[in-house]
Amino acid sequence: MAQAKDASPAKTGSRAEARRDRARSRELVAVAALALVGVPLVVFLGMSLADGVRRSAESPLRSMIGDGRYEELTDGDGEAGFPHYVGRERLAPDFTLRDRHGNAWTLSDHRGKVVVLNFWSITCPPCLEEMPTLEELAELSARWDDVEVVAVSTDSGWDEVATVLPEDPTLTHLFDPSKEVVQGKFGTELYPETWIIDGDGVVRFRFDGGYDWSSPLVLDVIESFR
Repeated sequence: MAQAKDASPAKTGSRAEARRDRARSRELVAVAALALVGVPLVVFLGMSLADGVRRSAESPLRSMIGDGRYEELTDGDGEAGFPHYVGRERLAPDFTLRDRHGNAWTLSDHRGKVVVLNFWSITCPPCLEEMPTLEELAELSARWDDVEVVAVSTDSGWDEVATVLPEDPTLTHLFDPSKEVVQGKFGTELYPETWIIDGDGVVRFRFDGGYDWSSPLVLDVIESFR
């Protein structure tokens, strides 16, 4: 019986090399496929994460003024009519007013702090309704050394409003009976109106109307501007 001939070393080597080439080709195809799927997936996940962070930061403001109004204000420059304002393009006008003790209080002296600035009058029922929550906000934010809550009244002075306020308030009370600041510099005609100004003196938010300023949402908004 004839014996089978042994394969030559050259042919055996060629077949092994071919198998290695095919294996490398399959690996390259797998890597390319992974790249085609993986890179867009990583980009998508990154964009989703960034959008989630942005949405989380926006959430308190959206909750306060509504998604629709928030979108209207942020699609442009924040000046989409009335009510409210959201932006970072307006520097708050500087001013000096007297507090209940007769001491001068100047806005620019408080750079580095977030200032919550409320405009009100004793003749305004919604103002009186929300005032206790502003006092509570001043007490809650006292834990931060870079936040100040200020109420500017267009009434004649402390004696006129003392009956509706705590005897020794935490809230800083200023008076602008001539409306030179409230109306002349900020353009406010309807009360209450509340502005939040960041540490650089930039107006970040204006809320038109009454609100519960002791709400955790408000603290979240202030925290986002610190």
